[in-house]
Parts: sequence; C-alpha cells; structure tokens
Amino acid sequence: SRNQLLERIWDVAGEFVNDNTLSVYIKRLREKLEDNPQEPTLIKTVRGLGYKVGD
Repeated sequence: SRNQLLERIWDVAGEFVNDNTLSVYIKRLREKLEDNPQEPTLIKTVRGLGYKVGD
C-alpha cells in the first residue's frame, strides 16, 4: 500500500514524507522505465491500495 511504501522506504530516518512525494517519485520512475508513461504496464496503480509492479 502507499502507507507501507512511505513507512518502509522514506521513514527510515524518521523524516516526514507525504503522499504527494510518493506520487512524484512513481511518476518519475514511470517516465524512466515505461515506453508510454501515460499507460503504464510496469508500475500500475491499484485504486484504493497503492501500486503493483509487473502483471
């Protein structure tokens, strides 16, 4: 979930990171990894949960 990603990746040092920060990083990853970032196939959004990598 979004919260799990925020806690496990960015909250290690106890710094505050919000949902918008995560969205920006996911967008940047998609722009670098996806052929068409507007229709992602590698990093998909799962509504109400967070993100899914792959199929």
